[in-house]
Amino acid sequence: MAARPKQDQPAYMRAREAVLSLMRAERLGPGAKVPSERALAAQLGLSRMTVRQGIENLVRAGFLERDGTSGTRVADVSVVRIIDSRRAFSMSEIVKSSGARPGSRLLVFGPQKADRSLAARLDIEPGAPVMRMRRLRTADDIPFCIETSCIPADLVPGLVAEDLAQNASLYSLLRDRYGLVPTDRDSEISAAPINAEDAWLLGLREGINVLHYRSIVRDAQGRVIESVASVNHPQRVVFSTHAPQVRI
Repeated sequence: MAARPKQDQPAYMRAREAVLSLMRAERLGPGAKVPSERALAAQLGLSRMTVRQGIENLVRAGFLERDGTSGTRVADVSVVRIIDSRRAFSMSEIVKSSGARPGSRLLVFGPQKADRSLAARLDIEPGAPVMRMRRLRTADDIPFCIETSCIPADLVPGLVAEDLAQNASLYSLLRDRYGLVPTDRDSEISAAPINAEDAWLLGLREGINVLHYRSIVRDAQGRVIESVASVNHPQRVVFSTHAPQVRI
C-alpha cells in the first residue's frame, strides 16, 4: 500500500508524493504505465484535478512522461539534476535523490598543469598543478554522464586513484580527510556535439547534441576547490527546477 502523504502539504504535492509512493510500492520501472488520472483519484481519495496537477509536476521533474497514444509512463530517465540552487550537491546525493543507486568507473586520474582557462576557473596561477579525475557515472548501473573534476593539487596532498575505488564519494573524501566542505556553486549549461569517445561510453551516436554542464565549487570561505564539467546523456538526465521529494 502506498504511504499516506502529509496533510500539511498543498493538495497537488500530496498527490505528487502519493503517486511517487505508489510507483515505489508497486515497483514500477522505466516504461511502466501509470494508472489513469481517474483510477488514481479514486485510489488516493483526491480530486481528479489535484491528481492531474501532481502528475504534471512529476512530468516537469522528469519522473513521468506523457504518450499521446498510451497515457502516462514512468520516464526512462535515471537522474534529475537541479539547476536553480547554488548548493553544491555530490553526484551520489543527486543520484540517490533521483531514486537510483549511484556508481562510477574511474577513467582517468592524475596530475596536470592548469592551462589559462582552467587556472582562471580555479583562481590559481597558470601552470599550477591540479589533480584531474574523469569518471563515468552510473545510476542503477546505467551510464548517464561523464564527469571531469579538477582540484588544486595543494588542497589534496596524497590523493591517489585508489581513494576513489568502489564508488567512493569524492565529496566525503574532501570533507573527512582534507577538511574541505563543498558549499556552493556557480553553474552553466550549454549544448554541443558529443565526441566519439564520450558517445561510445554513453552508448550514443557520435556528433549528436548533448547538454554540457560546468560548475565552479566553493567552500564556506568562498575559496574555489573544484572545477567540474560533465557530458550528459539526453535520455537519462533531466535538468529541472523541481527537486525530488521522495526516493523511488
